[in-house]
Amino acid sequence: MESPDRAVRAHRHLRRYVLTSERVTLATRLHWSSLLEPVVTTVAATVLAGWLHSITGTGWVWLLWTVPAGRLLLKFAEWNYEWFVATDKRLILTYGFVIHKVAMMPLAKVTDMGYSRTPVGQLLGYGRFVMESAGQDQALRQIDYVPDPDAAYRTLCDTMFVPAAPPRTPTPPSPPPAIFPPTHGGDARRPTTAELPVVGGPGTGGPTPPPRPTDHDDDRPAPTPPPPSGGSFPGGGSGAAPSGGPRRRPWWRGSDRRSPYTPPTSAGAGPHVPDPFL
Repeated sequence: MESPDRAVRAHRHLRRYVLTSERVTLATRLHWSSLLEPVVTTVAATVLAGWLHSITGTGWVWLLWTVPAGRLLLKFAEWNYEWFVATDKRLILTYGFVIHKVAMMPLAKVTDMGYSRTPVGQLLGYGRFVMESAGQDQALRQIDYVPDPDAAYRTLCDTMFVPAAPPRTPTPPSPPPAIFPPTHGGDARRPTTAELPVVGGPGTGGPTPPPRPTDHDDDRPAPTPPPPSGGSFPGGGSGAAPSGGPRRRPWWRGSDRRSPYTPPTSAGAGPHVPDPFL
């Protein structure tokens, strides 16, 4: 039997329909028994035309013989173009000599395939395949006169019904790390908080940090400004600060103490905040 790839490469009309990305698994002509009926008809017509010619002695009877003979030639030309090709993607049946036709069915649509052989098919060596496609009518449903049907059936089953890969079992997540409580026996000790060192301060021997400013720094008396040229303060005083008595706040510092803001009270309960836009 000819190799499927070699058969496709050797016939030009097959190369037009098979894609380069397809893997050909089966390529064969239909069985020669499809020509059995026109051959028998032509032989019978030849015998009848010869018998009539011997009786009548006229040659016009051979004109009638050309009809079955021409039909035989047409059937042979059609058989020469009838090819059944199976690839890893689809099934193809080419036929027709005057009008070329191509019937195709994707393998993904084939749900079942029937295989039968009549007594004559078992004697001559051909079979019939019937494709089922989920109740849909397809262009390619029945293929008759398939030669070497047993081998073709095994090849088609191996091509179409590829067992699906088993589902992958999901990997369970890893458990979280175990946390063990600290043991209280033996030499195990609980962690303690170490004392933070103090920078400066009495008894440390280090520098004493400057005091932090407070909100009452404004109440402290401001330092006395240096006297102007001439050695006297404004107002005719001498250059030396007066000794004794309470120290007054300078005139440019304002009042001695700022009074806190006291919101006005209202007739109701709680303070009343005046509207700034009134």
